[in-house]
Amino acid sequence: MRDVYEYAKFFIKNGADSTPNTYDGNMKLQKLLVFANLIYLAQYDEFLFDDDVLAFKNGCVIEKIRLRYRNDYYGLKQDSDRFEPDFTEKEYEVLKTALDIFGSATARELSEINHTFQFWNNAYQKGTDSKGYYDKSKSVVNFKEQPDDIEKMREVLDAYRQSVNEVTAKEVINGITFFYDGFTLTDDMIEKLEMFSLTAEDNAYSVYMDSGRLVIC
Repeated sequence: MRDVYEYAKFFIKNGADSTPNTYDGNMKLQKLLVFANLIYLAQYDEFLFDDDVLAFKNGCVIEKIRLRYRNDYYGLKQDSDRFEPDFTEKEYEVLKTALDIFGSATARELSEINHTFQFWNNAYQKGTDSKGYYDKSKSVVNFKEQPDDIEKMREVLDAYRQSVNEVTAKEVINGITFFYDGFTLTDDMIEKLEMFSLTAEDNAYSVYMDSGRLVIC
């Protein structure tokens, strides 16, 4: 099993931390790693990495990555820029899926999503005593104790795959986006769309065929 650093370097190399060398950048990286691990578990019934995941107030964290990012970001960034991954097809697929589903969310949004999972709540409660004192050594997440969370991720993956399969084709002409589905644009159609784009008032339109006639709306 690979060290979690390899996946962290992949995400950093691809700019997935969004606001680099910040608290939010670190938080987002943590959540992407945790969700990638959960995706892998939901798909293959095994973990992407075996490093402990801890439940912090703002969500789940891989402590050694969090500390390295906080204390030596530029060293980690240099390592990431030089990193040449040799991931398996399954690993690449899971990392890409994690980016597609969660990559555009902010650190705060990912933290809120993380809080919806019972594995975080259970581990965080175990690490917090009645007086509010937090002991991270007691807050190790056990994903497999929460089959409902794993099933929830499977549902997210099913919805993601369905949305990918239903993506409508599009053509951008003179800065105007035309969405269409169920047919192929011919040269004549593209010429008509080009003429239309010159006087278009909106930025996007749907295009469909009606009795052999091209309709733009």
